[in-house]
Amino acid sequence: MIPNLVIPVLNRYDLLQRAISSVDFEIRSLLIVDNGQGPTEEIAISDAFADVTYLPLPSNLGVSASWNLGVKLFPHDSYWLFSSNDAVFKPGALEEFSETGPDDVLLSPNFPHWQTFSVGENVIRNVGLFSEDLYPAYFEDDDFTMRVENAGFQLRRIETEVEHDNSSTLRAEPSFQYKNEISFANNRKRLAERRASGQTGPGLWDLDVRRVNDWTKELER
Repeated sequence: MIPNLVIPVLNRYDLLQRAISSVDFEIRSLLIVDNGQGPTEEIAISDAFADVTYLPLPSNLGVSASWNLGVKLFPHDSYWLFSSNDAVFKPGALEEFSETGPDDVLLSPNFPHWQTFSVGENVIRNVGLFSEDLYPAYFEDDDFTMRVENAGFQLRRIETEVEHDNSSTLRAEPSFQYKNEISFANNRKRLAERRASGQTGPGLWDLDVRRVNDWTKELER
């Protein structure tokens, strides 16, 4: 049994339903971190889950903070499995992720590789959580890759495909495209600065970053 599955969602709840319906391996706890406005129709939950937590939020935490929330809510688990709401688990993929060891970082074999991944407890213990100053999305995976490798751990891809609708979140909301241009450039700059300085710890939540990179607040062009 997989201990947990953490899925952040901002929109496209139809794809979230598709992801949940594709689960073919027993999972103890499903955590849905809803950073958006909520689904218009009830999500049908597969019998594969023993426990389900749906967490609606008043504003968008962002990808890293949503992942971190999963770790914090299941602190005694030996590993954590994260997935995008627009992923589709091919038969056998989740069984491969169920073999995650304490030193493992397992990734989806197909691009983008971080759309579904698992992290063992020793990695979190030594590398730390995900960088919340890379908000709301993009480059948090590059940052974690850098820190994982600097700590001496290796990333490995599973063999079974996990399908993914790339950029479905951005395509669903035209305004997100413009706002992402701002946050994407800011996050890329922040990651470059972190690499240049040799920073090894996670970036912390920052009020100014949160406000400047906000996708949900209307911005003046």
